[in-house]
Amino acid sequence: MAAPLIPSYSAWGRHPCRFMRSNSDIARQLYIRHKAGDSGEQLELNSVPVAVSKRLHPFNIAFNDLPGLVQRAVLWDTGFAISPGNDAVQIRTMKNYSMADIAIPKSDVASVDCSLLNCSQPNDVEAYYTKYCTGYQILNASRCVVDLFEDSGAGSFLGMMWSVGGDPDMTPELRLRDHTWTQDIEEFGGNVTFSVYAVHTVSSENDPAWDVCPSGYASLTVPCHRRDQFSDEYMAANTTVPTGSAWVTTWLEEEFAQSSGFDDILMIPILLSVVIVVGFGWFCWKCIAKRKKEERSTSATAEYDFNSTSHYWGGGTPDMVLRPMMVTSQLSSQLSNLSMQYESAGSNTTLQILLGSEHLQGKHIAFESIIFEKAISKGASGEVWLCGFNGEKVAVKRLLQTKHQKAQHVQAFAEEIELSASLIHPHIVEFIALSEGELRVDVVAKR
Repeated sequence: MAAPLIPSYSAWGRHPCRFMRSNSDIARQLYIRHKAGDSGEQLELNSVPVAVSKRLHPFNIAFNDLPGLVQRAVLWDTGFAISPGNDAVQIRTMKNYSMADIAIPKSDVASVDCSLLNCSQPNDVEAYYTKYCTGYQILNASRCVVDLFEDSGAGSFLGMMWSVGGDPDMTPELRLRDHTWTQDIEEFGGNVTFSVYAVHTVSSENDPAWDVCPSGYASLTVPCHRRDQFSDEYMAANTTVPTGSAWVTTWLEEEFAQSSGFDDILMIPILLSVVIVVGFGWFCWKCIAKRKKEERSTSATAEYDFNSTSHYWGGGTPDMVLRPMMVTSQLSSQLSNLSMQYESAGSNTTLQILLGSEHLQGKHIAFESIIFEKAISKGASGEVWLCGFNGEKVAVKRLLQTKHQKAQHVQAFAEEIELSASLIHPHIVEFIALSEGELRVDVVAKR
């Protein structure tokens, strides 16, 4: 289906006065002025109506990026005017009228017995305002309903609630006001308070007071019912929410549509690729986590640093090592020859520690009572074995069995043995004994 054609500026520009005299096609007047090069300040609404955003979205248009006159045209054509507090307020039309047709003709106002104020204009086209007219009368001719809004100056506002006329070159405003007044009407039993919402198309400075003609051109004023005057059932059956005219949509598309820079059809393979990558990553993560869990459960002690005594004496002992602990040092029967097995005389200090320490006295076990099963960790100068002792699984810490062991490693290890033997605490592993045999140091722990 072809898009609706937009009449040329020259075609519409030949009949601008119809806007002031017989209709409320404010969107068309704003279009004409926009094409003529006029401009207006951009609106600063508290929020852009959802209906307007949805209308602009297919063309990738942001409301705040539109020129001021175009903003007003889109708002009006979609069924909105602006409250004194800068809220976009919904207007619903009655009796299937469009937003271009909710202006009340002079003949309809006269038919409800309202008296009129006649005013001349510079172009010699006569303008009209309501002079004596109750709220009941003008609302009997009204074609629209406006949602509630706040107007702090409603009680003191003295403007007129209906008018036709205006400058053919004007740029209409969408200014909502609440006309509230109390009137003594004898046939209604005395004072009656009326409240009529009205859309004013000129600024407050250019809007004349009641029963006063403007010095120049008049303007269009459109009176509407308040939303709270009707039930939801009545509204559903007798009013329509404007959706916008086709020609305004075409105008927006042709002049303001922005390329998204992205082909939506590419979204499908991209989404599929993302799902595949995420799924594969999740699968790999699960496999790695499972493997790490298995490794921790089978060789937890393999993570120990052999040269760090905190693994054995601190509270961070892994599952492989449990209390009590046995630290053993095998000493050969030829201790006097020990110094010859190492590269320095520092071994003599080591022998003094192992033989002279009060903490090691009387703590010896037979080397043969320890059954070595498999090595589970190895460091620069020592290693840890899984062993059997007295029918239990234990861990044994020992020096590497080499003839070129450094004396400082042997001495440091002996000092570690003496320290562990001297420490007794529920959260520190317990030293058990020294064994006799070749010089080596073993850490034994129950599993």
